[in-house]
Amino acid sequence: MNDSKNTLHFYQPVNPNKLNYRICNPALNMAMAGMLLLFTGCEKNFDIGLDHNEPLLVVEAYINTGIPEYNYVILSKSQTTENTEITGIPVKNALVKISEGSLMQNNTIVWDTNSTVILKETTLPNVPAGISNGIYTDPKLQTDPAQALQGISGKYYLLEIEVNGEAYTATTPLLHPIPINQLSTSYHYTDKDGSSKGRITVHFKDPDTTGNCQLFYWRHSDNKESFGWGSLGTSKRIINSDENNNGSYMRLTNSYGFVKGDSITYYMANVTRDVYNFWDSYNKARNSNGPLSTPVSLTGNIRGNNVTGCFSGLAISSATVVMD
Repeated sequence: MNDSKNTLHFYQPVNPNKLNYRICNPALNMAMAGMLLLFTGCEKNFDIGLDHNEPLLVVEAYINTGIPEYNYVILSKSQTTENTEITGIPVKNALVKISEGSLMQNNTIVWDTNSTVILKETTLPNVPAGISNGIYTDPKLQTDPAQALQGISGKYYLLEIEVNGEAYTATTPLLHPIPINQLSTSYHYTDKDGSSKGRITVHFKDPDTTGNCQLFYWRHSDNKESFGWGSLGTSKRIINSDENNNGSYMRLTNSYGFVKGDSITYYMANVTRDVYNFWDSYNKARNSNGPLSTPVSLTGNIRGNNVTGCFSGLAISSATVVMD
């Protein structure tokens, strides 16, 4: 096993963050972001320019510690400013691989090539046929789910993509999950439709180490049959980083209103600063007054030519509560 390991220099990720989709098609979400915002990722910031007519490869990739079927890669091609179509183009027949590695004392990562998983275009039954193009998952999810790709805290992961002879790579570590101590319900109110609703507060202890960032997702009655991180409930108002509260006990209340009697499972993802910054900048861009109003700077950790997106490592903890 050791004789098949390769050593690569340690890649220090730069800037990415949080997920906040309202469209249930995750591939279309990232393709629209690439088409409308025309941002370019890699290891530095780029201001959006209207003269960029090259289509971009848009990469939305995840490795997580808790949900094997949510370790996947979405590939699409953005449109150009000259194309009025509002959809991205799914990228089929790509070579997509994920390998596991360990960080050595000399600050290099040793990649175990025996761990490499080749992802294939998905045929998972819970992925709607209309959006399955361009979504790559571990085939073992169908044949041997217990052996399917599963992220491990403390390990590093290498994403390799080949499309039409072009190579793209990204690296992300998986941190250790931060336990959710409690979910509490409060701020009860009657919505305009007459339904009784309330909000959820997540309680957790921020680690003493600096640089901790969290993304939050939730599953409840409205999205329990959906697939993917992008179709889970998210909110730009409940992201967290610890610049001003390192080591503190945290209580974060989500502004989303949950219906009384609904069972809600909350997922808290401990992520690196680069993953946090990517999704934070993505949210700010798509929630601005429009891509043409002001320049928007977005960052990603995918390396290659004419590419954007993020390989997101999510260390997951979860808890469930019923809205009272």
